[in-house]
Amino acid sequence: MVRKARMRGVLAVLALILTLLGMQVPGPGGASTARAADNPAQVVQEVRIDDRTLDVAVRSPEIDGLTHTRWVRLLLPAGWDRNAQRTWPTLWLLHGGGGNHKDWTANTHVEELAAGRDVIVVMPETSGCSGYSDWWNYGRGGAPAWEAYLLGELRPLLERTYRAGTERAAVAGLSMGGQGALKFAAAHPGMFKAAASYSGGVNMLYKSPDGGFSGPDAVKAGAVSCLADWKRVWGEPGYPFDTDDPADVRQRSVWERHSPLHQAASLAGTPLYVSYGNGTDSGTGWQWGGPPPSPARCTDPAAHGGEAVERAIFGMNGQLRARLAELRIPATVCASEGTHTWPYWERELVASFPMLMGALGIEPHPDPAVIQPHPPAASSRI
Repeated sequence: MVRKARMRGVLAVLALILTLLGMQVPGPGGASTARAADNPAQVVQEVRIDDRTLDVAVRSPEIDGLTHTRWVRLLLPAGWDRNAQRTWPTLWLLHGGGGNHKDWTANTHVEELAAGRDVIVVMPETSGCSGYSDWWNYGRGGAPAWEAYLLGELRPLLERTYRAGTERAAVAGLSMGGQGALKFAAAHPGMFKAAASYSGGVNMLYKSPDGGFSGPDAVKAGAVSCLADWKRVWGEPGYPFDTDDPADVRQRSVWERHSPLHQAASLAGTPLYVSYGNGTDSGTGWQWGGPPPSPARCTDPAAHGGEAVERAIFGMNGQLRARLAELRIPATVCASEGTHTWPYWERELVASFPMLMGALGIEPHPDPAVIQPHPPAASSRI
């Protein structure tokens, strides 16, 4: 008895010391409480935008910059409560290059689309040139480590603090975010129940056949917008971009590791939606509030449009489409006329939404009156 009392006293003193040091002591929650203590990401601010929209500022050492802070916007379902006994499935929407956590609500009707759905929509901010990757940093690693932050820190933080579910999540993104969505699904099989890419940069090793815009050009342009050294992201791609020597591959393996095309085999078993345009702006043939986008839009046109970025995207996604077919991995693919702009991305978000929700087991709200359209702002991202 004396020994047990002495042990309880030692544990109490240890707990007090850990508390004074700002550490958490594992309690009855066991592993989940320990995981919370191990996760350095912290919520530093919350801003309630409206009854359904919550902006959360998160600080993490994995984030580059002076403040090490980025925002995440949450669209919350009806009945959500941070103290609820239940959890909610999540849909992650990833922004493109130069974007942020406000893009999807500013440029699409995602609020109305998700209204009445039993889902938390997660829209995280990274940087305009994040690549949704842990940067190579000349082989040193370290910050920014966007994948480690988003999936290793932000995701468990949302599960712990905002009642996000641990089992059911889907991910979608545009441009750089499309690359991120498929990259995450390939790198973490089973983490996401479905993945969608809209004009995604699915092979940044793409070489334009006519001397036009190639994959590394996008990485270099993005780094300029971030005031960053582009070689920090994945290094140099090597031949045929930086050298005429086919044996000089430099950091090509790093580029391939972050390429949905080169990691396509790991997408097997994940429901996929892939859409892209050919660089021709002929109009979407669809507007919010009308019937669902018609399958007739997916015409498999030739890449003859004048918009350079989407023409490169067209080439990349054609390669991915062929690779998925070679691997016999099913995917819903829509190749259409279109440019690298929001009206096309919103159309494809709406077209893919039933697949994304179906993968989460979520049915639409039975009352269509919950959807109240409003005009989105016009914008575009690279």
